[in-house]
Amino acid sequence: MYQPQTMVEIDLDIPPASVQALEEEEDHGDYHPAEFSLSTPAGTPAGVEPTSTPLKIEVKLKGHFNSSFRPLTEKAAFKLKFAKTERYLGLKKMTLNNMVEDPSMIHETLAYALYRATGVPASHTGYAYLRVNDEDYGVYLNIETLDDLAMEKRFEGKFEEPPQHLYEGESGHDVLPGEAPEFEVDEGEEGDLSDLDALIAAVNSEAGPEWLPQVSTVADLREMTRMWAVDKYAGFWDGYAGQEGASQPNNYYLYSDPLGVFQMFPWGTDETWERRLPFDGPAGVMFSRCLADPGCAAMYREALFEVRQAVAGLNLDSLAAQTAAQLQPWQQQEDDSRREYSAVEIAEGVAQTRAFIAGRRGELAAYLGIDESEPAASPPLAPIPSVAARRLSVDRSRVVNGVLVTHLDAPAGGTIAQRVKFHAPKGFVSACATKQATAKPGAVTVRCPLSRAARRHIAARWLRLAVETSFKPLGGGGEGLSYAVRAPRAD
Repeated sequence: MYQPQTMVEIDLDIPPASVQALEEEEDHGDYHPAEFSLSTPAGTPAGVEPTSTPLKIEVKLKGHFNSSFRPLTEKAAFKLKFAKTERYLGLKKMTLNNMVEDPSMIHETLAYALYRATGVPASHTGYAYLRVNDEDYGVYLNIETLDDLAMEKRFEGKFEEPPQHLYEGESGHDVLPGEAPEFEVDEGEEGDLSDLDALIAAVNSEAGPEWLPQVSTVADLREMTRMWAVDKYAGFWDGYAGQEGASQPNNYYLYSDPLGVFQMFPWGTDETWERRLPFDGPAGVMFSRCLADPGCAAMYREALFEVRQAVAGLNLDSLAAQTAAQLQPWQQQEDDSRREYSAVEIAEGVAQTRAFIAGRRGELAAYLGIDESEPAASPPLAPIPSVAARRLSVDRSRVVNGVLVTHLDAPAGGTIAQRVKFHAPKGFVSACATKQATAKPGAVTVRCPLSRAARRHIAARWLRLAVETSFKPLGGGGEGLSYAVRAPRAD
């Protein structure tokens, strides 16, 4: 379903009680019972294929109230949630975007294709023709929903343990001190935000030349700079790296892997391929701090070269033309009274998108100061400065027989202190604390026996430990690291 060349037909049967609830809700945050079925036509609206067995699902409306949101009486956008016992092709959720902010109906497909081609694990997209209670609602973007199942697919085999969190950032929420509770937790424990707190602390620290190596311990800046480079290239003004504003940054996810290292994913990319954004300039705090750091700024420039290379191999204009031609017969269905754009407006939207694509490559070449006729090869990637060479670093930390065993690399002789907490119903509770001296730089193993309460939690289920490790060298000064360790259930 998640290929631009694929069009499916979806039928939703929403009972009267659910219709009333969807119409009367103010925040539209709740799901309501409905029934779902899907068929795959043979290429055109006239094609007839068998329809899947109807499934009991839940449905809610989606969209921003000042832009893409539409009520059920108009071209509403939907999120569908499948029951564990009745999942369609194993899906947990399905997202159907109404594309009312994009007359061309191809912006999101093009943007996500470029993100993926540049190395950003962004969503895949297809299309759906939707009917609700036998009424035609028209063409929708069928976008792969970011949830725990999608994350498992993207990173299959990379980690033995599940990710810590998937946070949704929107409407100006950024990685700034005090803003961790403002993020919506889409996956993971809502009561333990220690991984996000660690990212915020690193990003906003006054680390000087150590900013890049410090942030690199909690963020995959290679992946993030690639995402920001595509944000700028595609003119995604409503994303993370688009611009400054009261509602920016917007439309992004923060994914925290089991080791507490973050990646960033784009979302809601209908506002692309229109505004020719500068390739630098103020945006989200991570982007702005990156450009202020020489090493990170060089990494971002390398990411722009990678975007240029991806564009050369992707042939965006051909994808735009082919996708628009495929959608055309579906867009002009006579029964689709909810369409918001005429055939002329759709054609104009496609033409403007293709004109943007045609000129953007030359604008990037001018910014990079290269000849547009040069082959689109990116320069060698510069190494990220090693934290271990100058700072305290953690090689591995895990629970063994009720003891937190941490293997560290000390930058010099000094004292290592460790404080460990876990989240309980009444707040954070101490799990252990210890100190250990080392006479010289190099490998150090610190053992911190866990409290009886922590061991009980591990025996019953599992436990996420919030670890604070500090180092005081013999000559004075000091530094610290904060990270999370997942203790699996003891056998």
